[in-house]
Amino acid sequence: MNLRKLTTPAILLLALSLTSCGTTRRAGKDLFITAFTPVNMLYGGGTDAVSSANGVRDGLGGGTTVEVIATIPAFAYHSIKHGLYGVLHAVDFCLFPIYGVADIHPYGPEIEPLDYYTGTWFDKDEDQDDDGVDADSGESKR
Repeated sequence: MNLRKLTTPAILLLALSLTSCGTTRRAGKDLFITAFTPVNMLYGGGTDAVSSANGVRDGLGGGTTVEVIATIPAFAYHSIKHGLYGVLHAVDFCLFPIYGVADIHPYGPEIEPLDYYTGTWFDKDEDQDDDGVDADSGESKR
């Protein structure tokens, strides 16, 4: 039998047997964050830096000059932070076969995506089964 013919079915069978819903969501989020880390370093670093510099300006009671000066080190810090988060997600993606095996064990832990970045479509909505209506009174919870 040819090894090339067995590789694709073996990978598919392994992926189906080792993953479950939590493992798939975690691996997908890890891959997504890893792929967009360069963009996130610029965009996330920039928005976090502006927010931090605005806090420095308010805290010191300074003007716009203080905010502009504080933006430079804040941008460097937040860009490096987002880059390290991307590396952490890349390492976590490489480990997904291990936590996939742990997830299929009956007494294994419940696998959830890392929560450094929330609000992605890989994160489970807390009240996804909830229709927003109180069962006793019939009033909207929102």
